[in-house]
Amino acid sequence: MTRAYLNKSIDRGLRVLDLFDEMTTTLTASEIAASFDVTPATLYPTLCTLTDHGYLLRDEQKRYRLGLKLLERSGQVIAQLDVRRVAHPHLRTLARQRQVTADLATIYGQEALYLERRVGHPTAMLGDVVGRRVPLHCTSLGKVLLAFTPSPDREQLVAALDLKPYTPHTIVDPARLLEELNHIRTRGYAEDRQEFHLGSFCVAAPIHGHEGRALAAISLMLPVGEDIRTHDHEEEAHAVVETARAISKELGYQS
Repeated sequence: MTRAYLNKSIDRGLRVLDLFDEMTTTLTASEIAASFDVTPATLYPTLCTLTDHGYLLRDEQKRYRLGLKLLERSGQVIAQLDVRRVAHPHLRTLARQRQVTADLATIYGQEALYLERRVGHPTAMLGDVVGRRVPLHCTSLGKVLLAFTPSPDREQLVAALDLKPYTPHTIVDPARLLEELNHIRTRGYAEDRQEFHLGSFCVAAPIHGHEGRALAAISLMLPVGEDIRTHDHEEEAHAVVETARAISKELGYQS
């Protein structure tokens, strides 16, 4: 990427945020403008936009400081990095023991975002999914993340989802999906029985942080070809739930 593709407005906004550090916690508009060798009026649209979005705060003395939006965003990043670090050995062990693929994901907007994948079978050839996003309503990872989202956020999120029918088995009715999510919360894990891809089965369980919030989820993807509509996957579900509990405990969660 070359500087020719940089957006000047966004670049200026980020450079404004970079002016703040442990030694410089507050700045006036004039002080910020002086750093860019421009007038305060020239910089006002940038400051106004950053303040409106919560990335800057303006106090009664008309001094700017970093806003709470940055704390919110940094908390999400740190939580995801910590979850991935802690989950990594557990995910690898789970995949090897069950000889199947194990995944780790977190909720990202209206989708589930893959953070990690471990392949249990040495001959398995699966592409890297880290960074890939999948629907919430028809994947085991997505459904379990939805199910353990606190109400009423859960209901609002379901109402905003595009319940696209990926297969004949996809749940496309909001009321039925909410019923399914309640069932998932009761039993502690979610299943995807050909709801996203025909011929596939996945089971997922939530990972909780020390505050009790579901930070992420792990899943097992079983080989294609089994009679997945009638086969009892209690052993796989138990393995996923116990692994998720072990990760949650390591993150400080007290069930």
